[in-house]
Amino acid sequence: MNYEFLVVGQGITGSIVALQLKKSLKKFKLIEGGNPNSSSKVATGIVHPISLKRCNLSWRGKEFYDFSDAFYKKINTESSIELYKSYKLLRIFASFEEQNNWIGKTNNEIYKNILSLSNKKVDNVQNMFGSGVVELCSRLSVNEFLDFVSSSLLKSNMLKKDLFKAENLKLKNNRFHYKSDIYSKVIMCDGVNALKNPMFNYLPIIPNKGELLKVSSNILPPQIINCGIFSLPETKNIFTVGSTYSNEDQKNNVTIGAKEYLMKKLNKVIEIDGIDIIDQKFGFRPTSFDRKPLIGEHPIIKNLFTVNGMGSKAILMAPLLVRELLNYIYLKKPLDPMVNINRFTKKINNENIDYAKSLEFSI
Repeated sequence: MNYEFLVVGQGITGSIVALQLKKSLKKFKLIEGGNPNSSSKVATGIVHPISLKRCNLSWRGKEFYDFSDAFYKKINTESSIELYKSYKLLRIFASFEEQNNWIGKTNNEIYKNILSLSNKKVDNVQNMFGSGVVELCSRLSVNEFLDFVSSSLLKSNMLKKDLFKAENLKLKNNRFHYKSDIYSKVIMCDGVNALKNPMFNYLPIIPNKGELLKVSSNILPPQIINCGIFSLPETKNIFTVGSTYSNEDQKNNVTIGAKEYLMKKLNKVIEIDGIDIIDQKFGFRPTSFDRKPLIGEHPIIKNLFTVNGMGSKAILMAPLLVRELLNYIYLKKPLDPMVNINRFTKKINNENIDYAKSLEFSI
């Protein structure tokens, strides 16, 4: 069978690639191997344009948020399911300095309609320095979103549950052959698995481990709060608490240290004796050396592309960055140099060159 695109990976990014290709009526096949510890499988889906630690707009934050907000609202309409919902996030200040910084930002025209102060007392929460509100905040129900995309693609025969193997991909007359199918282009959305793949393993992808707790409580507030970590209401008296960030722990298991860290942080604003831990999960986010996404075309293998390196911000960034990649492919519009993988071309090594040569074969 002939296709225009092969998409590898059905996490958040791969799903968004598939949705945009489908909307453009492109013929494609998506391959998903099913990694239970991908960051997408455990992501909480909180999305906003603010870097809370420094109380600054994230890089291109407002632009990303506006595009993503419209994108996910359309998915709500198409799916007839409320997969995406607006929230307000309450930031609990840890010091007068943080409080003053927030107040200063609320008086800045740039942050108008994004940040505000909260004068309300939140039951059971200790906030002696006060709190602020992120007005532009939403939540994507990630697992339900992935299930919706998977179901939609299966019905259209666009999804194959299979483990992608780079050694099975071959190239003949500028067309990619994978098993019994032929593709004009390939888009890799394989997250940290790219490190095991000779196509793009030269890119400086750093697996960032995040651990989350599912807890039961009748004292946590029924809204998203952030105090360095977050508490997210799921169902009645059930919450997700997270998340840790570790570039050093690469083990495929949850840790006592992460659990203790999360509960200690939570204990600074609420009495944790009334909180019971139900479950603990982990996942690996694909981050990059310079903290910017990795988007673009392979420097040697033409029509081979990657979308990666968005860390915990794939829900925020992916809709617009995928659109920009497709505009690059079809309209030759240049990619943002901050994300274009050509900034790391010098890192190409002999393994990558040998792999590129091995793609050529005779039928």
